[in-house]
Amino acid sequence: MKLNGFQNNSIITPTWLRAYGSPFPTAADTLGALGWAEGFAQGAHTFETPSDHAREHLKSCPALAIWGMADDTLAADHFLPLFRAAFPNGQVNELPDTGHYSLEDNPATITALLKLFLDTTSVS
Repeated sequence: MKLNGFQNNSIITPTWLRAYGSPFPTAADTLGALGWAEGFAQGAHTFETPSDHAREHLKSCPALAIWGMADDTLAADHFLPLFRAAFPNGQVNELPDTGHYSLEDNPATITALLKLFLDTTSVS
């Protein structure tokens, strides 16, 4: 997890480690997650390209990106331009000392940003 940009070491306890490790009790149980990560690192995954109709619809949708700028897995310089292109009216919040596990690194800020977005966004 540290390789992905995890920042907040102070919350790591034996209970926390068990919670994250419990879905993977054996080495064989880790193969799917490791294979996905390896494929991602090698550029083997492709993403669907939205149709013109979908792109037009997305432009009017409320959207929020809260991005951990210390995320070494989903780099902001690659993914935030994609978000901004898909949601030109979307809100972007860049959190400098927050990594890939942003809710672990910065729960109070993210909670406040989500609450503000939900409180001020109307969907018709």
